[in-house]
Amino acid sequence: MSRLQTEAERASDIRRAGTLTRLAEACDEITSGIAYKRAKSAKQDPEFFNPNFVKLNSRIIEAYVRFRARLDKGETEWTGPVASTIRGDKDLMTYVKLRDAERTHSHKSKRPTPQSRRIDEIIDRIDNIHDQAILREVLAKAREAKRQLSIMVDALRKHPEIDVDALREGRHSPRKIDGPQPQSVISADDTKTIRKVVARLRDNDELEEFDLIYRSGRVKMGVGAGLDLIFPEEMKLLERLAGLGATS
Repeated sequence: MSRLQTEAERASDIRRAGTLTRLAEACDEITSGIAYKRAKSAKQDPEFFNPNFVKLNSRIIEAYVRFRARLDKGETEWTGPVASTIRGDKDLMTYVKLRDAERTHSHKSKRPTPQSRRIDEIIDRIDNIHDQAILREVLAKAREAKRQLSIMVDALRKHPEIDVDALREGRHSPRKIDGPQPQSVISADDTKTIRKVVARLRDNDELEEFDLIYRSGRVKMGVGAGLDLIFPEEMKLLERLAGLGATS
């Protein structure tokens, strides 16, 4: 960012300098939790800027820029950058990707494993900053996908009638449970929450931010090897728990 700001100053490009300053400030406030506190103080839903769950991208930055403009209630310097501006500028996109990768990295254990240290060393040796950003982003997405899958698998294992291992192998054979059947522990609020999760998993616009796609009843990688993250059997189970009809 310092290089970009220096270039803007040398070119006397006031507009560019302002865009860079606001972009850096937006990233700082979103990742630090200041954005969350601002939204809460303004009596707006702060969860959109929750630093524990937010993914730093052009869309969330534009949302914060517009939020800051509304707070000013009149003339404001928060005129940008908007999502299309960020996506259309390679340097701005690289900066955002690096900040998101940095945020994800900071959430890891303070004592990184030898493998993670080795990976960081390899990435640091790459000269091209754009290549570094792409690789860190892919790794961050892979870690997040693995984390979410682990959460879902752990949740499914709480239902003894579901053979999770069979599902992961592509087989679906409900287990027969001896003795009295346990009562469902899914409340009406749980059902609503599951319904929201299913809606997001079916929304390709939402999934695109994670390079995922919903197709043929499954959630899979939208690029590369196209590996499945959520199998059709697992989606059908979530849909049943949500009281929704299956789609393809």
